[in-house]
Amino acid sequence: MDFFPADAPGDDENPFDQVDERTPSFEPPRDELPALFAVSEVIGRGDDVVVALTGVRVYSDGVELLVDRHLRRGGRDPREWQLAQMDFSGHWGSAMNGRDRLRWGLVLGDGERLFTDGRFGIPGAETPEGHTVRVTGGGGSGGAESSTMHDGLWLWPLPPEGPLELVLQWPAFGIGESRVIVDGGQLRALAASVEPLWG
Repeated sequence: MDFFPADAPGDDENPFDQVDERTPSFEPPRDELPALFAVSEVIGRGDDVVVALTGVRVYSDGVELLVDRHLRRGGRDPREWQLAQMDFSGHWGSAMNGRDRLRWGLVLGDGERLFTDGRFGIPGAETPEGHTVRVTGGGGSGGAESSTMHDGLWLWPLPPEGPLELVLQWPAFGIGESRVIVDGGQLRALAASVEPLWG
């Protein structure tokens, strides 16, 4: 009986045999225990929002800046609170793509400027020239009176010597251009203490 047509060539390949290779400019290494750079500093503050740099994970080929965002309800009625949480989390909010959106940037020790516009995407096939920065993962939680979001900013490759400025602007929540500075040289030095996860 030949009711069903023959399978096309390659349909019998096992999808679990595919190798998921890392794109270094897109994400941190999956097989390293990062070194931690301790920092706890407010980057920007609005009436009901605080954004803080809470640490840096240093890997062998880049750094992930860890950022916490905090929103309090203030005097918002239930509908205003729901809309504020949507804008705050970056999901379906009116300020997600407009002029009032949350914007991140970096200024490296050599003067190079990087921006996270185009936050979502897929890894490119070609290795970019120069440094790149992109938003990684994240998550958060919230309730009737407050919300918190956790973000990561992946900078690849390691920053050069000199100051590394993290720049933030979020007009929707009353935060003008604000910045915090960490030492790129200290981050580079920590990369030597990164350990492999799997020995």
